[in-house]
Amino acid sequence: HSLRFKQWYQRRVRASPLFSLAMLRSQIENCATPVWYSHFRPITFDTLFVHLTPDFLAYLSADGVVLPPSLIPSHKNMQQQDSSDSEVDEEEWEETPQATQPDFPDLEEKVRQAIERLGGEVFIKLNWSAPRDVSWMLHDNSLCCRTPLDVILLLKGSEFIQHDLTQAFMECSDGISQTPTGGFVLTIRRFQSITPAGEFRCFVRGNNLIAVSQRNHRQFLPTILADRINLLNDIQHFFFNYIQGKFPDPDFVFDVYRAGPHHVLLVDFNPFCRVTDPLLFTWDELCAIAPGSHPVFKVVENQESIKGHPYGSNRVPQDIATINNQQDINDFVNMFNNGKFEESDDDDDL
Repeated sequence: HSLRFKQWYQRRVRASPLFSLAMLRSQIENCATPVWYSHFRPITFDTLFVHLTPDFLAYLSADGVVLPPSLIPSHKNMQQQDSSDSEVDEEEWEETPQATQPDFPDLEEKVRQAIERLGGEVFIKLNWSAPRDVSWMLHDNSLCCRTPLDVILLLKGSEFIQHDLTQAFMECSDGISQTPTGGFVLTIRRFQSITPAGEFRCFVRGNNLIAVSQRNHRQFLPTILADRINLLNDIQHFFFNYIQGKFPDPDFVFDVYRAGPHHVLLVDFNPFCRVTDPLLFTWDELCAIAPGSHPVFKVVENQESIKGHPYGSNRVPQDIATINNQQDINDFVNMFNNGKFEESDDDDDL
């Protein structure tokens, strides 16, 4: 986990003559969903929180994929519903010694209840990061979780989650502890299908909106170009009415989803520093924009200007990515533990 994250982080964080890396723990803490949610609840997605115990955090940090035994039978039952598509060897489910299997019944029940309360489909993250790098681990290649098994698979496999656990405060000048004040919290949000044309990242400096970027910078979306004036007007109106002066720091980044004309929702907050992806901007460009000037709005203007996949280094070979929901989860776990697939730079990778 740590080596691959460092490689990703080094690609993300570049030396800049215009921008200092020094920042305070409070700036990171303020961007944690459990911290800001109560203040902005009316304008964001419904969210529930589950505090994580030390034993579960240790499980997330340990190497390998060993599932809690209570989750395996539920998946086996799913396999038995369609026995014509796959043959399951009953004895394979007993191969992992029970003594090595973790057990988190209280956590599983809290997650199950939260999923039910939020409508049966949820999006998860820790205090800051979502496991976007491992969307391939779920059968529909999305981050929509329907069971505690889905949640644990994403948490266990994600390097972005490892960042929250071990390096969230790595750029802070005040203190070396990597544990947030309120502990680590599983954030469970109501899932909503969103269109890439409605996602935007907004940059604020000195409590002024200085820049807006198309969130999905690897897609050319003509609808954004055609409606860019109205888009920016709606985002500015949202900022002036609901965000400006209400976030505790003067410099920050926030993500929004424009569901339709005059309908904007808050997605997340991020610190105004180089660990946050500037998307279509560079940090040099952002720091050169004078607060108070008209916001600079950048979108992908043609197919030729598309950047590479943002999580390309976290992808897996095509034969693994195409596993469907009938695939035996025990086979997948064994493949992972036995090193049967590795990160590759081949053209066949996603």
